[in-house]
Amino acid sequence: MDLDPGLRDILIAILSLSFLVFVALFGHVPALRKTPIGWGHHFMWKIMPGWFITIDMKLTGGRVVRTIKGLFNYVMYEKHPLIQLFYLGLVTGGLYLFYLGAWDRLWSTFHTIMVPIVASLPYITLYLASYTDPGYILPENHRGAMKLYPFDYINFKPGYHCSTCRFEKPARSKHCPICKHCIAKQDHHCVWINNCVGHKNVKYFFSFLMSTNIILLYGFYLTSIMIHRLVVESLPVGTDMSKVGWGLYFNQFMLCLVLDVSLGIVCLLCMMTGLMSIGFTGYHFYLLWAGTTTNETFKWSDWKEDIAADEVWMARDPSRNPYTGRWPSSGPLNAYNWPVQTDKLVYRIVNPEEMEYLDKHLVWNRVENINELENIYDIGFWKTLESVVWDLKF
Repeated sequence: MDLDPGLRDILIAILSLSFLVFVALFGHVPALRKTPIGWGHHFMWKIMPGWFITIDMKLTGGRVVRTIKGLFNYVMYEKHPLIQLFYLGLVTGGLYLFYLGAWDRLWSTFHTIMVPIVASLPYITLYLASYTDPGYILPENHRGAMKLYPFDYINFKPGYHCSTCRFEKPARSKHCPICKHCIAKQDHHCVWINNCVGHKNVKYFFSFLMSTNIILLYGFYLTSIMIHRLVVESLPVGTDMSKVGWGLYFNQFMLCLVLDVSLGIVCLLCMMTGLMSIGFTGYHFYLLWAGTTTNETFKWSDWKEDIAADEVWMARDPSRNPYTGRWPSSGPLNAYNWPVQTDKLVYRIVNPEEMEYLDKHLVWNRVENINELENIYDIGFWKTLESVVWDLKF
């Protein structure tokens, strides 16, 4: 397939930019950390900044780096609406361009009705995800938060206190330094919604992701059909499209995409951002399937490294109930009727002297494989999804 050199360069630039953005945003994920994508992320965020710092120290004494670091820390670690405004700007700008270049080309009443409906979804779900309490744990609801999930005695153990909030940390909770609160089942702090993703708003976060995917996919579908019609019109009258080669068709498609500015920008915007949005959504559905959270995946990744370093020891405590084996007949799951419990105790031992502090009545064995550790929160995709949709109040 022979492509016009100019169009080929445009396509290569688009794909390259999309790949670089993907590496920058997702290369830190534990599953990608030891892959070329993870190495690329390390190069972009560690090696290249190191070079820049060295040069800046010689030229300005570090003033440029301090300014950039201050701006970066504000954007990433402070509560502000900048990223939300950026998202709203992309959506609103894309819709405006769609209105200019595509609205009059809609070919059915169905799409005339559906476009406003689909266009409203990102605004509604962004508001819900951003302004719904993610699960702030306060003194008045701490008792209820302690009943949400059982301790797994691996990543979450009883008796640990938050040094900021001054109370015992419930299982699966994490203190967010940006929100200034402990969050029940904290997944991560999301700059796109300027809020934590936690026990109470994770369903709205998924709604936000899905509504973004829907508008991008729908927008790409509509604009690509319209550009296809422009391609047909650009060919000689009576051309049999079944006999048009892929090279000629693709060249004409890219040419029409470039010449019709409004339509082309919307199509490219939907394609480029859609790939990243779908990938991010897929990752969070994977977390649902695995019965874990973003915060917990980093903990599991740390355990893998510690096991490889022969620093993890485990024992079974027969005095604790290892497994209830029962699904509750009714009502949502909580710490008291959770179907999977564990009798395993797991500790990280860096210095041999620390073995003296372990319970001498138990038999301790070195953990050889991460599969020996049980994720009691993995109760199946559908049950986990049900607990997200019908979250337990506290």
